[in-house]
Amino acid sequence: MEFDFSPVIDYWPTLLQGVGVTLLIGLAVAVMSIIGGQIVAVITLYTRKMVNWPLRFFIWLFMTTPLLLQLYFLYFGIGEWILIPAIVVGVLGLGFHYMAYNADIFIATIKSVSSGQYEASRSLGFGHIRTLLYIILPQAFYRALPQLSNNMIIMVKDISVLSAIGIGEMVYASQYAISVTFRPFEFYITIAVIYYLINLMMEAGQTWIERRAAYRS
Repeated sequence: MEFDFSPVIDYWPTLLQGVGVTLLIGLAVAVMSIIGGQIVAVITLYTRKMVNWPLRFFIWLFMTTPLLLQLYFLYFGIGEWILIPAIVVGVLGLGFHYMAYNADIFIATIKSVSSGQYEASRSLGFGHIRTLLYIILPQAFYRALPQLSNNMIIMVKDISVLSAIGIGEMVYASQYAISVTFRPFEFYITIAVIYYLINLMMEAGQTWIERRAAYRS
């Protein structure tokens, strides 16, 4: 068996386009899942059962069912009544999936902040919302950083699942190139190396953010 990476060079622009799609989806999902996770966590912890029980069910549902099933339900199930572009389904599906995991993390880190800080803030004249925004949530966010960063690294790899609904991320782009060149080994190795490099950069960013957070605290 001879290795020939020249087709990879020929289809490099196609692969780069897939990398760009992967990174853009990853950025959108990261913002949605982190901000949404905080909102879900706060509502779950600080509202009545009538409101927070549906959110607890949301967290349970997305944490106990496969991501691919969730994507199929959004794209093919709901798609019977509402036509949703695949890219929107991909961002929403991954966003809701990781929002549930991030909400679970934020619930734990918010609970870990001493209740005395909340009481001290209220005694100084801060309202409930201001106390959450300026005292509780920043500390909870810094404590959640290691787990959030790990989730985001896993999420970027999970973007490959979106190829099942026709989104042109890296795996989908490589599959297209393989269907033309019939060189699966070379393309899969190339994609694996690209994923590895992305992971290295994200891990370096995670280390830098955690050091900054430790310095500020």
